[in-house]
Amino acid sequence: MFSTSKDTTDIASDAPISGVDHVIIAVKDLDAEHARAAKLGFTTTEITPHVGWGTANTCIMFPGWDGQGDYVEILGIRDPNIGTNGLAEHLDEQGEGMLSIALKGIADKATTVFDAQGINHFGIEALHRDVQVTPGRPQRASFRLVRPQRGPFSPVPAFVCEHLNPGIVWADRFLTHANGAIGIQAIQIMMSHDQNIGSGYEALISGAFSEDAAGPIGGDLEFYSVESWSRIYGEAEASEAVVYRVADLNKTGEFLDQSGLNYRKAEQGKRGYIVSPQDASGVYMVFTDGS
Repeated sequence: MFSTSKDTTDIASDAPISGVDHVIIAVKDLDAEHARAAKLGFTTTEITPHVGWGTANTCIMFPGWDGQGDYVEILGIRDPNIGTNGLAEHLDEQGEGMLSIALKGIADKATTVFDAQGINHFGIEALHRDVQVTPGRPQRASFRLVRPQRGPFSPVPAFVCEHLNPGIVWADRFLTHANGAIGIQAIQIMMSHDQNIGSGYEALISGAFSEDAAGPIGGDLEFYSVESWSRIYGEAEASEAVVYRVADLNKTGEFLDQSGLNYRKAEQGKRGYIVSPQDASGVYMVFTDGS
């Protein structure tokens, strides 16, 4: 296993890349997955379209167990006649599952770092969507994205996301969940035998940039061999997993018992519960208290 878990307490708040911001899950039926997330015990945002794009999302927001807020974005197509930024092609070719990982950062500084490292990118892109901070009263959330062009960023692409008004996105009414989840503990990815992380991706996620240019990201990104993955999940139904930190694992177990969902206890002496990809938008969903 290769892990990017590091102590991020001394990373400057203005670092070009400072943490895992969110993970994006691609789905074919956004309405169905929105309802499924609620059944899994998550408080979700209303489904809202991206302005000028053919996509829409619902998000699962967390205050962050490590002090850094993060979230899961469930992304679907609302209008196939407008550009979907590669989502339609991804769903056709690979199906549902993890689409990309957004890294918390500052767009201007990220482009400078990418240019210095010779990483080709699409420049700074603007993105907007409405969030109902108060039900029925949407407010416009704005973002600046820096997306590296495909190449060494494999198997799951990463990009930098800067929030211009994060208080709208992390509205208080979205942060408490019936299943007890308080944040993303780790993002896990299985690497096939012919894949490697690649120098560019490794630079992004491991802090291989110079110390004054970018620090290592917060949270855990964990990359597993096929053999290691099978020891955790058995015969693989998916090659990605999102691990959620919970406040009280016993209460999470009680909730799952009552939900009627297909789940099992973690193996290898780990405390936690694993929900099948069939019930979790095409990825494994793991609940743990970190012990």
